[in-house]
Amino acid sequence: MKRTLPSAVLLALLSLVPALAATGDSSNSYVRVEGNDFRSSVRFEESTRLVRVPTFMLMERPVSNRDFATFLARQPQWRRDRIPAVFASPGYLGHWPDAEGPAAGVQADAPVVHVNWYAADAYCRDQQARLPSFIEWEFAAAADATRLDARDDPAWRMRLISDGTQRAMDAAADAVPNAYGIRGLHGAYWEWTEDFASLLGDGDRRGQQDGDALRYCGATALSFYDPGDYGVVKRFVLLSALQPNATLGNLGFRCARSTP
Repeated sequence: MKRTLPSAVLLALLSLVPALAATGDSSNSYVRVEGNDFRSSVRFEESTRLVRVPTFMLMERPVSNRDFATFLARQPQWRRDRIPAVFASPGYLGHWPDAEGPAAGVQADAPVVHVNWYAADAYCRDQQARLPSFIEWEFAAAADATRLDARDDPAWRMRLISDGTQRAMDAAADAVPNAYGIRGLHGAYWEWTEDFASLLGDGDRRGQQDGDALRYCGATALSFYDPGDYGVVKRFVLLSALQPNATLGNLGFRCARSTP
Protein backbone atom coordinates (compact mmCIF):
# COMPACT_ATOMS: atom_id res chain seq x y z
CA MET A 1 0.00 0.00 0.00
CA LYS A 2 1.34 3.42 -0.95
CA ARG A 3 2.19 5.55 2.07
CA THR A 4 2.16 9.34 2.07
CA LEU A 5 4.61 11.30 4.15
CA PRO A 6 2.68 13.24 6.85
CA SER A 7 2.45 16.91 5.98
CA ALA A 8 3.91 17.99 9.33
CA VAL A 9 7.01 15.88 8.70
CA LEU A 10 7.33 17.13 5.13
CA LEU A 11 7.16 20.78 6.14
CA ALA A 12 9.55 20.15 9.01
CA LEU A 13 12.09 18.70 6.60
CA LEU A 14 11.77 21.72 4.34
CA SER A 15 12.36 24.00 7.33
CA LEU A 16 15.77 22.39 7.92
CA VAL A 17 17.26 24.56 5.20
CA PRO A 18 19.30 27.13 7.17
CA ALA A 19 18.35 30.79 6.87
CA LEU A 20 21.55 32.53 5.74
CA ALA A 21 22.25 36.22 5.37
CA ALA A 22 20.09 37.74 2.68
CA THR A 23 22.97 38.73 0.44
CA GLY A 24 21.34 37.57 -2.81
CA ASP A 25 23.22 36.53 -5.92
CA SER A 26 25.93 38.92 -7.04
CA SER A 27 24.66 38.77 -10.62
CA ASN A 28 20.93 38.70 -9.93
CA SER A 29 19.43 41.65 -8.10
CA TYR A 30 15.88 42.01 -6.81
CA VAL A 31 13.65 44.52 -8.57
CA ARG A 32 10.86 46.38 -6.79
CA VAL A 33 7.42 45.80 -8.33
CA GLU A 34 4.99 48.46 -7.14
CA GLY A 35 1.66 46.91 -6.20
CA ASN A 36 -1.66 47.96 -7.64
CA ASP A 37 -5.14 46.72 -8.49
CA PHE A 38 -4.76 44.16 -11.25
CA ARG A 39 -7.20 42.79 -13.82
CA SER A 40 -6.29 39.10 -13.66
CA SER A 41 -6.91 36.80 -16.61
CA VAL A 42 -7.57 33.90 -14.22
CA ARG A 43 -10.88 33.45 -12.42
CA PHE A 44 -10.44 32.73 -8.71
CA GLU A 45 -13.16 31.56 -6.39
CA GLU A 46 -14.05 34.03 -3.62
CA SER A 47 -12.56 36.91 -5.58
CA THR A 48 -13.50 39.35 -8.28
CA ARG A 49 -11.54 39.85 -11.45
CA LEU A 50 -9.85 42.90 -9.96
CA VAL A 51 -7.17 41.67 -7.54
CA ARG A 52 -5.08 43.81 -5.24
CA VAL A 53 -1.41 42.86 -5.63
CA PRO A 54 0.82 44.19 -2.82
CA THR A 55 4.24 45.62 -3.62
CA PHE A 56 6.92 42.91 -3.77
CA MET A 57 10.48 42.28 -4.93
CA LEU A 58 11.29 39.91 -7.79
CA MET A 59 14.61 38.67 -9.15
CA GLU A 60 15.65 40.48 -12.30
CA ARG A 61 16.54 37.21 -14.03
CA PRO A 62 15.78 33.52 -13.51
CA VAL A 63 18.20 31.62 -11.27
CA SER A 64 21.13 30.47 -13.40
CA ASN A 65 23.12 27.23 -13.47
CA ARG A 66 25.98 29.12 -11.84
CA ASP A 67 23.73 30.48 -9.07
CA PHE A 68 22.28 27.06 -8.33
CA ALA A 69 25.73 25.45 -8.25
CA THR A 70 26.78 28.06 -5.65
CA PHE A 71 23.71 27.11 -3.61
CA LEU A 72 24.66 23.41 -3.81
CA ALA A 73 28.12 24.22 -2.48
CA ARG A 74 26.45 25.69 0.64
CA GLN A 75 23.65 23.13 0.80
CA PRO A 76 25.13 19.88 -0.63
CA GLN A 77 22.12 17.87 0.57
CA TRP A 78 20.32 19.21 -2.54
CA ARG A 79 22.84 17.73 -4.98
CA ARG A 80 21.30 15.08 -7.22
CA ASP A 81 23.52 12.40 -5.65
CA ARG A 82 22.57 13.38 -2.08
CA ILE A 83 19.02 14.71 -2.21
CA PRO A 84 16.70 12.86 0.22
CA ALA A 85 14.50 10.32 -1.52
CA VAL A 86 11.30 12.13 -0.49
CA PHE A 87 12.39 15.15 -2.57
CA ALA A 88 14.10 13.30 -5.42
CA SER A 89 12.95 12.84 -9.00
CA PRO A 90 14.52 10.92 -11.91
CA GLY A 91 15.29 13.96 -14.07
CA TYR A 92 16.54 16.23 -11.30
CA LEU A 93 19.54 18.20 -12.66
CA GLY A 94 19.94 15.44 -15.20
CA HIS A 95 21.34 17.83 -17.79
CA TRP A 96 24.43 18.50 -15.66
CA PRO A 97 27.33 16.13 -16.45
CA ASP A 98 28.55 16.51 -12.87
CA ALA A 99 26.48 16.45 -9.68
CA GLU A 100 28.39 19.43 -8.27
CA GLY A 101 27.52 21.88 -11.02
CA PRO A 102 27.36 22.66 -14.74
CA ALA A 103 30.41 21.40 -16.59
CA ALA A 104 31.40 21.74 -20.23
CA GLY A 105 28.40 21.83 -22.55
CA VAL A 106 26.09 23.59 -20.06
CA GLN A 107 25.98 27.39 -20.12
CA ALA A 108 26.68 28.64 -16.61
CA ASP A 109 24.64 31.81 -17.05
CA ALA A 110 21.61 30.11 -18.64
CA PRO A 111 18.53 29.60 -16.45
CA VAL A 112 18.79 26.41 -14.42
CA VAL A 113 16.18 23.83 -15.45
CA HIS A 114 15.35 20.24 -14.43
CA VAL A 115 14.87 21.58 -10.89
CA ASN A 116 11.81 20.38 -8.99
CA TRP A 117 9.62 22.55 -6.76
CA TYR A 118 11.21 21.29 -3.56
CA ALA A 119 14.70 22.38 -4.64
CA ALA A 120 13.46 25.71 -6.02
CA ASP A 121 11.70 26.41 -2.73
CA ALA A 122 14.84 25.47 -0.78
CA TYR A 123 16.97 27.80 -2.90
CA CYS A 124 14.66 30.73 -2.23
CA ARG A 125 14.56 29.94 1.49
CA ASP A 126 18.35 30.00 1.45
CA GLN A 127 18.04 33.50 -0.03
CA GLN A 128 15.66 34.49 2.77
CA ALA A 129 13.10 34.76 0.00
CA ARG A 130 10.30 32.67 -1.49
CA LEU A 131 8.89 31.64 -4.82
CA PRO A 132 6.46 34.20 -6.28
CA SER A 133 2.76 33.47 -6.26
CA PHE A 134 1.10 32.96 -9.62
CA ILE A 135 -0.74 36.29 -9.36
CA GLU A 136 2.59 38.07 -8.70
CA TRP A 137 4.11 36.40 -11.75
CA GLU A 138 1.08 37.33 -13.87
CA PHE A 139 1.23 40.93 -12.61
CA ALA A 140 4.93 41.36 -13.46
CA ALA A 141 4.63 39.47 -16.75
CA ALA A 142 1.86 41.77 -18.04
CA ALA A 143 4.47 44.46 -18.70
CA ASP A 144 6.43 45.02 -21.89
CA ALA A 145 9.46 47.29 -22.28
CA THR A 146 7.48 50.51 -21.84
CA ARG A 147 4.02 49.64 -20.45
CA LEU A 148 3.11 48.12 -17.10
CA ASP A 149 0.19 46.32 -18.74
CA ALA A 150 0.59 45.57 -22.44
CA ARG A 151 -2.05 42.86 -22.68
CA ASP A 152 -4.40 44.94 -24.82
CA ASP A 153 -1.79 44.97 -27.60
CA PRO A 154 -2.56 42.08 -30.05
CA ALA A 155 0.96 42.15 -31.52
CA TRP A 156 2.55 41.75 -28.10
CA ARG A 157 0.18 38.89 -27.25
CA MET A 158 1.04 37.03 -30.46
CA ARG A 159 4.70 36.85 -29.45
CA LEU A 160 3.66 34.94 -26.34
CA ILE A 161 2.30 32.02 -28.40
CA SER A 162 5.88 31.08 -29.24
CA ASP A 163 7.12 27.51 -29.01
CA GLY A 164 10.50 25.79 -29.14
CA THR A 165 11.08 26.74 -32.78
CA GLN A 166 11.27 30.40 -31.77
CA ARG A 167 13.67 30.16 -28.86
CA ALA A 168 16.30 32.37 -30.53
CA MET A 169 13.75 35.13 -31.09
CA ASP A 170 12.48 34.79 -27.53
CA ALA A 171 16.00 34.96 -26.08
CA ALA A 172 16.68 38.18 -27.97
CA ALA A 173 13.39 39.69 -26.81
CA ASP A 174 13.95 38.66 -23.20
CA ALA A 175 17.35 40.40 -23.18
CA VAL A 176 15.37 43.66 -22.99
CA PRO A 177 14.01 44.42 -19.50
CA ASN A 178 10.31 45.12 -19.11
CA ALA A 179 8.94 48.32 -17.59
CA TYR A 180 9.80 47.06 -14.09
CA GLY A 181 13.36 46.17 -15.08
CA ILE A 182 12.69 42.39 -15.07
CA ARG A 183 13.98 40.08 -17.80
CA GLY A 184 13.01 36.68 -19.15
CA LEU A 185 9.42 36.29 -17.95
CA HIS A 186 8.32 35.04 -21.38
CA GLY A 187 9.92 32.86 -23.98
CA ALA A 188 11.91 29.66 -23.83
CA TYR A 189 11.99 29.24 -20.05
CA TRP A 190 8.97 28.94 -17.77
CA GLU A 191 9.01 29.19 -13.99
CA TRP A 192 7.74 27.54 -10.82
CA THR A 193 5.39 29.51 -8.56
CA GLU A 194 4.85 29.14 -4.84
CA ASP A 195 1.20 28.15 -5.18
CA PHE A 196 1.33 25.86 -8.23
CA ALA A 197 -0.13 22.96 -6.25
CA SER A 198 -3.41 24.71 -5.48
CA LEU A 199 -4.11 26.45 -8.78
CA LEU A 200 -7.01 24.13 -9.58
CA GLY A 201 -8.22 23.74 -6.01
CA ASP A 202 -7.62 19.99 -5.70
CA GLY A 203 -5.64 20.13 -2.47
CA ASP A 204 -1.97 20.74 -1.95
CA ARG A 205 0.07 18.07 -3.73
CA ARG A 206 3.15 18.78 -1.60
CA GLY A 207 1.78 16.73 1.29
CA GLN A 208 -0.59 19.08 3.08
CA GLN A 209 -4.31 18.81 2.37
CA ASP A 210 -5.65 21.72 4.42
CA GLY A 211 -6.17 24.39 1.80
CA ASP A 212 -7.42 26.91 4.36
CA ALA A 213 -4.05 26.80 6.10
CA LEU A 214 -2.16 27.66 2.94
CA ARG A 215 -3.85 30.96 2.02
CA TYR A 216 -2.56 30.83 -1.54
CA CYS A 217 -3.47 33.61 -3.95
CA GLY A 218 -3.97 31.00 -6.65
CA ALA A 219 -6.19 28.61 -4.71
CA THR A 220 -9.32 27.15 -6.31
CA ALA A 221 -9.06 28.76 -9.72
CA LEU A 222 -12.07 27.79 -11.82
CA SER A 223 -11.57 29.22 -15.32
CA PHE A 224 -10.22 32.11 -17.32
CA TYR A 225 -11.66 35.56 -17.76
CA ASP A 226 -9.58 35.95 -20.90
CA PRO A 227 -8.63 32.72 -22.76
CA GLY A 228 -6.83 34.90 -25.29
CA ASP A 229 -4.17 35.77 -22.74
CA TYR A 230 -1.92 32.98 -24.04
CA GLY A 231 1.11 33.86 -21.93
CA VAL A 232 -0.89 33.24 -18.76
CA VAL A 233 -3.16 30.43 -19.92
CA LYS A 234 -0.46 28.06 -21.14
CA ARG A 235 1.64 28.51 -18.00
CA PHE A 236 -1.37 28.14 -15.71
CA VAL A 237 -2.38 24.88 -17.42
CA LEU A 238 1.14 23.45 -17.24
CA LEU A 239 1.79 24.33 -13.61
CA SER A 240 -1.60 23.12 -12.41
CA ALA A 241 -0.85 19.68 -13.90
CA LEU A 242 2.55 19.18 -12.27
CA GLN A 243 3.62 17.28 -9.20
CA PRO A 244 6.20 18.93 -6.89
CA ASN A 245 8.94 16.47 -7.83
CA ALA A 246 8.46 17.05 -11.57
CA THR A 247 11.29 18.44 -13.68
CA LEU A 248 11.19 19.80 -17.22
CA GLY A 249 13.85 20.96 -19.64
CA ASN A 250 12.27 24.40 -19.96
CA LEU A 251 11.10 24.93 -16.36
CA GLY A 252 13.21 27.02 -14.01
CA PHE A 253 12.43 29.59 -11.32
CA ARG A 254 13.22 32.92 -9.73
CA CYS A 255 12.67 34.16 -6.19
CA ALA A 256 10.53 36.92 -4.69
CA ARG A 257 10.46 38.83 -1.43
CA SER A 258 7.59 40.54 0.31
CA THR A 259 7.98 44.18 1.30
CA PRO A 260 7.07 45.58 4.73
